[in-house]
Order: sequence, then C-alpha cells, then structure tokens
Amino acid sequence: MTPTELDAILQDGHPGAFRLLSPLGRRAAMPLGIPQQSEQARGALRKATIGQITDGAGFPLALPSIARHYAGFADTTALLYSSQYGLAPLRAAWRQRLDLPEGAPASVPVVVGGITHGLSLCADLFTGPDVPVVIGTPYWDNYDQIFTMRTGAPLVTYPFFGPDRRFNLAGLAAVLARLDGPAVVLLNFPSNPTGYSPYPDEAAAIVSLLAAHPHPVCIVCDDAYNTLYFDPALYGKSLFGALAAAVDRSRALVCKVDGATKELVFFGGRVGFLTFSADGAAGQALAEKAASILRGTVSSLNTPSQVAVLGALTSPTLAAESAAVVAVLAERYAALRDALAKNGLAALPFNSGCFALLPLPDHQDAETLRQRLLKEFDVGVIAVPSANALRIAFCSIEAADIPDLAARILAGLG
Repeated sequence: MTPTELDAILQDGHPGAFRLLSPLGRRAAMPLGIPQQSEQARGALRKATIGQITDGAGFPLALPSIARHYAGFADTTALLYSSQYGLAPLRAAWRQRLDLPEGAPASVPVVVGGITHGLSLCADLFTGPDVPVVIGTPYWDNYDQIFTMRTGAPLVTYPFFGPDRRFNLAGLAAVLARLDGPAVVLLNFPSNPTGYSPYPDEAAAIVSLLAAHPHPVCIVCDDAYNTLYFDPALYGKSLFGALAAAVDRSRALVCKVDGATKELVFFGGRVGFLTFSADGAAGQALAEKAASILRGTVSSLNTPSQVAVLGALTSPTLAAESAAVVAVLAERYAALRDALAKNGLAALPFNSGCFALLPLPDHQDAETLRQRLLKEFDVGVIAVPSANALRIAFCSIEAADIPDLAARILAGLG
C-alpha cells in the first residue's frame, strides 16, 4: 500500500497511532518492490525474480562448508531470505505465546533483530526532536543512542524509585502532568539496571495512570527480561496486555518489544519481536510501516536464527527447559541478596531480571571504584555514573562464587 492508504487505515481504525506517527512513520510503506513481486510469483512455473542462488526448485545451492553447520534443520530454506516481517509461522507462534487478556488488541508481531532493533523501530515510527521520551532513572544507557542520538528525541526523566523504595508512580505522574503534546513513555520491567519489577498494586496504578493521560502517548514496554521473576508476590508478567486493554485507541498506542535473547537464552540469535496494541487492518498497517523501515535498514533478518526459535517454541520440553534456567537464576538472586546483606552492602530493591544496583557513598566514585575492583580485586562490574552505583550482573556468576564477589566488593570499598 501507499503511505496515504496506510495512514487512512490508521485514521479510521486506530486514530491514536496515526496521531503519534513521526514524519518518517507517516512516510513509511512497503513498496511494490523486489520482495513483494517475488512473493506474488511464488506459484509461477518459471520463477526468475529474487536474487537468491538456488537449485532452480527453490532450495539454496548452499556450499557444504556452510550447510553442514545447519544439518539439523529439517527445512533447508533456512538458508534463504525471510520476509521483511519475519517467518509467518514464527510470528504466529510468538503471538500465541503472549497469552493476552480478553479485550487486549494486538497485532501479529514483526520479527526484529533483537531488542535494540525493535526499540529503534519504535523510535523511528513515533519520536523526533519534539517528542519527549519519559523514562525513570537510572536507565539502560543504550536508550540515549536509540532515541536521542538517532532521532533527536529528548529524554525526560524522573527518579525510578520513590521515597518508599518502590516504583515512583508520583514521579511519573508529575512528568505526565507537564506534557501537553505527543510523548513516548518507556517502561522497562524487569529493569536494567535496577532489577526491579512491579507488584500487583503498582502494576494496576501504572496502567490506570497511563490510561487516564489526556494527550497522545505511545507506551513502549521494553520486555527484554520478561519471564525472569523471582519473588512470587510480583505481578510477574508484561504490562502490555493490561495496558492494551485499558488505553483509549483515540489517543494511545502500546508497543511491546521482547524476544528470544533472554526468554529463550539465545543471545547470539538476535531474534526479537515488535507487537502493537492494534488488531485487524490497523495492526497490519503498523506492521507494514515497521517492516518497510526494516527493509530500508537491514533488508531482511537472519533466517537460521528464526528457524531455531520456531523449533524451540514448538518443542514439548521448552517450558521445562526455561523453568530450569529461571531456577538457576533464582538461586543466584537469593545468593546475592544474602551475600550483600551479610556484608552490609545495601542495594536498591531488586526482585527479577539479571541485575542488582549498588549505590555508593558520596565519597566514592563509581568509575574509580570499578577500575580499582578490576585491577586490585580481580572483579568486573559495571559503573553507572548517573546513579553513582555499580551494576552487578548476577546472571553471569555461579551462586557458589557470589559470597566471594560480595566480599571483594566490600574490600574494594574499604
């Protein structure tokens, strides 16, 4: 479709999404280019369309030195291009995995090249120099590159934690009250770098606050660490479904960015998903806009990785395998919580994900301490200068080694 046709669909089916589109988002549309013409010729007797080297019957004329690494794939078309939207069966399987509540509209996900790529597409579609991105601080430092560096969108911050050491709903509300035009609100739970996720009352309050916001708002759920919850009292799932069911489509859109990176422990696969709180023709129009920008940047995505993720999603042992990994992380989480307490080290509240954030006394500098820990105590952690804190990734260290890690950090502070 043309941009005008897609925009007309959104004006009719999801006015909020149309109001939120950036100039690039308004222009985005999939042309009748090579991939589309090739797809239309799929059933042709003689197919001389797309520039893939095949055996003439649609299968790759693969070099054995490459093909042998993918011998376990039943379908050798894993070595061919995929659609700009991603493999259709994979999109359908991930959509089913979302397990959304009744009344929550959702598009069929577009496959993206990892979480950062999905967030970048959101930035392209919905931000610009005049569209603030509201986010709690401290936050993942790559948001600066994704939003401000790439699209010029200013980050408007509030303290992530309130005085009660829970999610700072009042801080978010105060920022929202100052807005009178389109904005993006970024929610990252479990949080990087704090490792915090909301409890049910916090989740309900966040949804109510955002649903009542009177101005156009695109809510982006960065669900990179979804499924990694260790406190049974947590809300324990993405806010996307509840938000999608609650917001008014005349002024609000919700985007969910998630993927196989952490949920399926497939870091090198770079398979993520972008889902919009829009169904039917409006959902397809947004997916087409995202896919058209994808085509203009990376052309299409890694097919072998997509095939691997699809195979995992259809495996009868996937749930048990995932639970086993979460159990390992839960043990490490408990070990770090106990070790910090034993050594008198007070982290910010953490209950999920992969991280804990350790604030430092005013007389200590995070970067200076990071370097000292590395050089003198053989410890690697991440400095978060904006919070003058150290981020500890307990996901990457065995539980048995965590007490020693905490003891070395304490010694470095001394």
